[in-house]
Formats: sequence, structure tokens, C-alpha cells
Amino acid sequence: MINEINLEINRIEKTYRALKAEGRDVLKLFSGNPNDEGFIFPPDILEEAYARYFRNQEYHPHSKGLPKARQALSRYYETHGCSVDPEHILLTAGTSESFFYLFSLLAKPGDNILAPNPAYPLFDDIARLAGVELRHYALQEERSWQIDFDDIRKQTNVKTRAIVLISPNNPTGAVAAADEVADVVHWANTRNIPVICDEVFSEFFFGSGKFPRAMAAKPKLCFTLNGISKMFALPSLKLGWIAVTGEKLFVEPAVDRLETTADTFLSCHIPIQEALPEIFEKGRAFVDHYVAEVGRRRQSAVALLKSSSRLTFVEPLGGFYLMARVDSSVPEEDFVVSLMKEKNVFVHPGYFFDYDKGIHVVLSFLVRPDRLEKGIKELIRFAAGT
Repeated sequence: MINEINLEINRIEKTYRALKAEGRDVLKLFSGNPNDEGFIFPPDILEEAYARYFRNQEYHPHSKGLPKARQALSRYYETHGCSVDPEHILLTAGTSESFFYLFSLLAKPGDNILAPNPAYPLFDDIARLAGVELRHYALQEERSWQIDFDDIRKQTNVKTRAIVLISPNNPTGAVAAADEVADVVHWANTRNIPVICDEVFSEFFFGSGKFPRAMAAKPKLCFTLNGISKMFALPSLKLGWIAVTGEKLFVEPAVDRLETTADTFLSCHIPIQEALPEIFEKGRAFVDHYVAEVGRRRQSAVALLKSSSRLTFVEPLGGFYLMARVDSSVPEEDFVVSLMKEKNVFVHPGYFFDYDKGIHVVLSFLVRPDRLEKGIKELIRFAAGT
């Protein structure tokens, strides 16, 4: 068994490690960690909330999560025009755990779940852990990464147990429009298929009007996922949630089964649950500043990239990321490795996200402004052969 474990490191990572060992300052132009990029949640809010907990140090866990925390989340959705019963919210130790709970709940070996392509490769790994097949439906680059509904229809069969909607999308930055969301929900409802909506970047919506939420389109059964990692720049505190909405006939059994799973692990840290209402109440000003600054960095990245004749991209409407097509005959991996060696700039290739239509690079506009500008300018020069 040990001999069967694949310990090989991919060529891109090998190159990065070798350059770091040489003492080179390699600029990671794909960073998604807000703390690394200068966004720090006000420590006094956390210090006060945590100090209050540690003066008492009570441990009375609830399998769904502490009621006060779930009530705070219900109020959050209410401010966005959506009604979510606190009893239909479950706290988790992050979105990855939420996905694993849902894949395990909804499907068994032999079943399948539909997810977009391109997308973060996390879902393939979670599907393997849950023993279910992940089927990819296409996002159409030539149509601003719109959902390919013909492909959704083609991928759906009697073994399909859920459709995953990721909006804003990582890595494309696309946001599903209200009519796209409605079409996904209509298709799912006609076949009694649940919708799983990953909204971890929903605060970072740079389009016009209201952010289109799947739960607002009235799926028969909808699981909306989010967390404090991106929303409040608190990735280290590991708190996510699943908000379950839809028809009572489907919602209540789903919540009961999720609660049983959550009760098995009780994985969610109690102090952060205690602090959650205060984070939402007192952290809004920080979030407003944070979102505005990410928006400014996005505008800077877009303006720089538009100056290149060798890089084309769909302007991102949300999240931290964008995917650019490179006008090059060089294989994608060779392009990324050579860029790193020659310009000390590290981007991700499109194939990291299971996207293999042409030569693509993925970068993050969350990166600090000085390094963002430097990295993109070096990428443009390299793509132009200078």
C-alpha cells in the first residue's frame, strides 16, 4: 500500500521550491490569503469577545452550532432580503467540511454530482473522499463564462444527486446572472435535484444591482455555503455554515441528517461561535473598507491587463481571481515555469483548474498593490517576449 502512494511533486512546484532555495524572491500572483495581503480584522473586537468567553470557559455545544451564532447568520441573510430559519443553519469548521457533509448526505457510491468547469479542484478531492462521481458542466469562456445549460442537461441523469453553483466563481471571477440562476433552479426543481451554492465570495460582488442568490430563486432544496474566512478576512478561525432553504418537505429531513453528521464530529470551535454575533455587529465597517480596497485592486489589475495585446480575459465581476488567455504557442506548463524562472512571477496554469482549452493563467487581484502592479507588468512583458 505504501508503495502505491504517489508522492511526486509537480514540475511547477518543484521549480518554485528550487528558486526559493536559491534565495530568489518569487512573487506569488495568485494569493488568496487576505491576511498576507494586508487585510487584518480589528483585533480589539476579537480580543474582547474571546476574553469574555475565557473568563467563563463553558462548554455546552449544540450539534447545529450555538443558537446565538445561528441567529446572527439568520439576521445577516435578512439584511440581504432572504429569510433563513436559524434552525435550518448548521455551523461547520469551514466550507470544505460543508461540502463533504453535503456530498456524503446527498449521494452514495455510483451517484454523481454536477459542478462547473473551470473551478477550484477541491471539489474533485471531496467527491473522491465521499466516494461519488463529480461530473463537470462547462462555463463558456466565449460568452463571459456563462453556464452552458445544454451541457448541464447532457450531464444530468437518474444518478444525479445535486448541482453545484459557484458564484462568484474561482478562478474566473464570473458571477451567475439572475436569469442563469433561475434556469439552474428550474432545471433542478423539475427533477427534484438539490442545489448547492458556494457563496464564499458573495461580499465581493462588483457588478450592478443586487448579488443574485440561488436561495432567492426558490429551489425545492437549496444548501447555501459561506464562512468568515473570506468575508471577514479570518481564515485561521475556521468557521463556515450551511443555510438550508426550500420546501419544508425536503428541508427538514435534510437538516435532521446534517445535524446527525455534525453531532458526530462537533468540529466547530466554541469561542468563535460565541464571538460570531459580535463579529457581524461590529465588523461591518471593516468589511466595507476591505471590499472597497479589493475593488480598487481589481480595477488596477483590469486596467493593466487591458494594455496587453497578448493577454485576453473576461473582466471579473466578483471574488479575488481572474483567468486570462495567453496568445502563445508555448505549452501552458512551460509558460508558467519559464515566467517563474525569468521574471520571478508565479501564476497558476489553467490546467490546475481542469481547464485545458488553450493557454491560460490564473492570478489574484487580492495581492498588495505594489506587488500586483509589478507582477502583472512582468507577466505582460514576458507574454510579449520582452
